[in-house]
Amino acid sequence: MHLLELVRAMPGASRKVIAAQLQELTADGLVLRLTQDGARRRVRYCLSPAGRDLVTVLAGIFAWSQLQH
Repeated sequence: MHLLELVRAMPGASRKVIAAQLQELTADGLVLRLTQDGARRRVRYCLSPAGRDLVTVLAGIFAWSQLQH
């Protein structure tokens, strides 16, 4: 996703906060920052393999929590 797509998907969060979180998640190895050179330099973000693994774990925790209520 592009930064602007993420900003639109999370209307309650500022662009500055989302950019800072992406930078932190990238540094932690959970998100990949991909650049495309061209007339306009474009940046995309996607989950790294470790990020995808974490989603699986968090989904399992969420499912478990739903069973507890």
